[in-house]
Amino acid sequence: MSLPSFSDNLRQWLSRYVPVEEHEETFVRYRGAIMQWGLVQNSLCVGLASASSVFVTQPLDLVKVRLQLQGELRPPGKHPVMYRTIPQSLMQVLNLEGVKKGLYKGTLQAWFYQLVSNSVRVFVFDKCQTLGLTSDMEEQPVLGRYLIASIAGGCAGATIASPLYLAKIQTQSQCHPTIAVGWQHPHPAPRWVLWNCFRGHKGYLRSGFQGGTSACLRVSVASSAQLFTFTTLQHGFYSLGVQSALANSCLSGVLSCIPVVLISNPFDVICTRMYNQELEAHYKSMRECAEKLYRREGFRAFYKGAVANYCRTMPHMLLTLALWDKLRSKGIDIQMMNQSYDKGLDIETEFTHKKLMSKFDIDP
Repeated sequence: MSLPSFSDNLRQWLSRYVPVEEHEETFVRYRGAIMQWGLVQNSLCVGLASASSVFVTQPLDLVKVRLQLQGELRPPGKHPVMYRTIPQSLMQVLNLEGVKKGLYKGTLQAWFYQLVSNSVRVFVFDKCQTLGLTSDMEEQPVLGRYLIASIAGGCAGATIASPLYLAKIQTQSQCHPTIAVGWQHPHPAPRWVLWNCFRGHKGYLRSGFQGGTSACLRVSVASSAQLFTFTTLQHGFYSLGVQSALANSCLSGVLSCIPVVLISNPFDVICTRMYNQELEAHYKSMRECAEKLYRREGFRAFYKGAVANYCRTMPHMLLTLALWDKLRSKGIDIQMMNQSYDKGLDIETEFTHKKLMSKFDIDP
C-alpha cells in the first residue's frame, strides 16, 4: 500500500475549503506547514524503505554480529571457531536454531531501529538543506557543509534509536549453547527485551544508552565516507553517460559500499562489543574497548565480519534506494517547492496561476 499523493491531498483540500481565486494566497500562507509536511513525509519514506529492507538482509546482519563477537578478548587460535564463512554460518544457525528463532532473530527490533534512526537522520539533514546550511551565499552546495549536516543527522538518529539498537544486538547475540559467542542476555520474550535492556544492573537510562558514543562515531564515520564516495561516483557515472537517476544511484551504491565498510568496520566491531556487554562488564569506554581489542586479539580483530558487513550493506542500500524511489513519487518534491517559492508567486510576474497549479498537478 503506497502513501497518498501529496498533490491529491492538496487538490481535495483546496477544492473543499478554498475558492479558486485564493489558491495562490493559500500556498503563500501555509508555505511553512507544507514544507514541514514534505520533510516529515520524505523522512518517513526513507525510514520505511530502510526498515522494509531488513526482511531481506536480516540473516546476513545476524551472521555479521556473531562474527564480530566471536573470540571476544581471546588471542587468535585460543578459542573455538564456530563461524567461519557466511554460507557455513547461515547453515549452522538454520540447522540449530531454525528460521524464526535463528536467522530472523531480532527482526522486530531491527525494523524499528531502521525506521527511527533513518527517519530522524534524513529529517535533520533535509532540515539543514531547507535552512540553507549546506550551501554558500550563492546557494551553491558545499561538500564540507554537507558532511557536517550528514554527521549531525546520523548522530541524532543514532542517539534517539540507541535503545533499539541495543535490543537488536543483544537479541541477535543469543545463540544455541553449542555455538554461543559473546555475552548471552536471557531475554525471555521479545516484548521484554527493551525493558530488560533499560533495567540493567546499575541504572535505567545509563543501561539503555551504554553504547551511544560508539554508535554516534560509527554513524559519523560511515556517513562521511558514504557521502563522499557516493557523490564522487555519481558525478563519475554521469560523465560516463549513465543518466538514469536510479541506475546511477544503484551503481554508485554498490561501489561506494567497499570503502565505507573498510573505513567503518573497526567502529562497527567496537559498537557491537559495547552494546552486547553487560553494563561496563568488559569496557567502560570506547577507547578502552579499542585498546583491549588490539592488545588481546590483534589488528585483524577490527575487521571481523567485514565480508558479511559488505554482503549485508550492499543489498540493503540497493533495496532502500529502490523502495524510496517508489515511495517518494507519491510525496512532495521539497527542492521544487523551495525553487518555486524563492522565485515568487506573483500572478503578474513569471508564475501565473495556471503554472503554479501545474506544479502540483492541480487543474485550476
